[in-house]
Amino acid sequence: MATVRLAPSELRALSRKYRVLAELRRRQREAMADREAELQSLSREFPGVLRELERLPLDEIDRRSEAIERALAGGGGERWMAWMIAYHSEMRAALFVRRELRGKRALSDSTLRDVAARARRELGVRFDFGFVRQVMSPPPGRLAALVLRRLELTFGDKADGIATTLFLERTSA
Repeated sequence: MATVRLAPSELRALSRKYRVLAELRRRQREAMADREAELQSLSREFPGVLRELERLPLDEIDRRSEAIERALAGGGGERWMAWMIAYHSEMRAALFVRRELRGKRALSDSTLRDVAARARRELGVRFDFGFVRQVMSPPPGRLAALVLRRLELTFGDKADGIATTLFLERTSA
């Protein structure tokens, strides 16, 4: 996979995420109630992490963690790391939009622009009000599919390939 340049702060955040995932996987036999607060905190910071926890075997989590550590030590980042950082960022934005517009029926262009502007200010994510409208009725009904399609446009890689790499699954995105 091609080497990409990633911000050390983003790589450190991914590294921390995979260390926590590995620990959670190793403690899998514990009651879910004992892990609920930890999982909620992690999923707020890294939307989609529960999907990874559910789908990725421990050896893959460890492999990703080691790859991130190599990148932090001066090796280049891998393309999947950029995809994952972007996935978390876009999903955080989509969930922000959904919360902001929950219960609102009339979505004027000014409302959509306002939500997009707030997301830019609060999350540092740039998107237009068209994305805000798509979040309210994502094709085919799932935010993950919408986010994967946005990554496809950003990176020029097929959404299905991105999903397979990130979550070890095939999608209809």
